[in-house]
Amino acid sequence: MFQAFLIKYAEIGIKGKNRYLFEDALVQHMVRVLKEVDGHFVVSREMGRIYVNAEGNFDYGRAVEALKRVFGIVGICPVVITEDEGYEKLEEAVVDYVGKVYPDRSKTFKICARRANKNYPMNSMKLNMVLG
Repeated sequence: MFQAFLIKYAEIGIKGKNRYLFEDALVQHMVRVLKEVDGHFVVSREMGRIYVNAEGNFDYGRAVEALKRVFGIVGICPVVITEDEGYEKLEEAVVDYVGKVYPDRSKTFKICARRANKNYPMNSMKLNMVLG
């Protein structure tokens, strides 16, 4: 179900002009530990975030365990990737996904949108409320 991970890191995010050195070291360490896991992974930095994208089938449990061993990582968030086909399709995808994951609707969840596409009919706060 998950094709990628969003990696959250701690203190290196507050470094100054040498922040990229710490981020690069973190990425290199992640690449090294993921070589032990079945599957092919691409680790990338984009706009202050680090993503691990899995290409094809991979061992989810072993990937998470390997990433947990990397010093500096404070959070590993599984990601479901969808194509941007407009707001209506996004809304359908979110409702469909949450219905599959929580069929008995006994859990709560949070939406925290960070829009790369500013053409949606609402801002991020409104998007969080409506989709949630």
